[in-house]
Amino acid sequence: MSAGLTPAAAAAAAHNEYLVDDVLKFATLARSEVSAGTLGAATGGDPESSHRYRAVLPMIDARHELRASFVVDRRCWGAIALFGGGGRPDFTPADVGVLRRLSAPVATALRRAVHRAPTDSAPGPADAGVLLLDQDLRLLSENPAAKLWRDELAWSGAELPIAVLEVAARGKGTALPAYGRIRGRSGRWLSVHAS
Repeated sequence: MSAGLTPAAAAAAAHNEYLVDDVLKFATLARSEVSAGTLGAATGGDPESSHRYRAVLPMIDARHELRASFVVDRRCWGAIALFGGGGRPDFTPADVGVLRRLSAPVATALRRAVHRAPTDSAPGPADAGVLLLDQDLRLLSENPAAKLWRDELAWSGAELPIAVLEVAARGKGTALPAYGRIRGRSGRWLSVHAS
């Protein structure tokens, strides 16, 4: 989910997360003993040294970022980035502490939610949905099956779901195809491949 991110900001965030060397990446947080942190602290008080600070945060009028991964039994079940803008002060060590304490309980809840049975719903199209994106991860075209999958992905308009953008960004950065799974509106899992 990406509340408050414009399509351009979501694409820039996915690009930063998978294709740019930067601090406080979700994958790093997921493997670390420290499950949360601020961009300010991660850059030693010099957020300008972060590509994400320079390229992504201005797109959403933010100046501060707090990130956390939700890990239980050494498995990451989710992550979050919170942003502060305007004249607000940076997130405090107490804010970071709250997210660190919530890491395992939220991960446990997310793990439980992932394993719930899908609701009864009509099956989707028999064909795979195919999207063609440009270098900036903007939608150029889609096949008829992709249009039919929109409702299951809770996707409207030209704005792609953040999970699709993330897989596309990973696919853009490697010679091997990228893979991901998205939980649909009905509760069923959909596979996303990018190359």
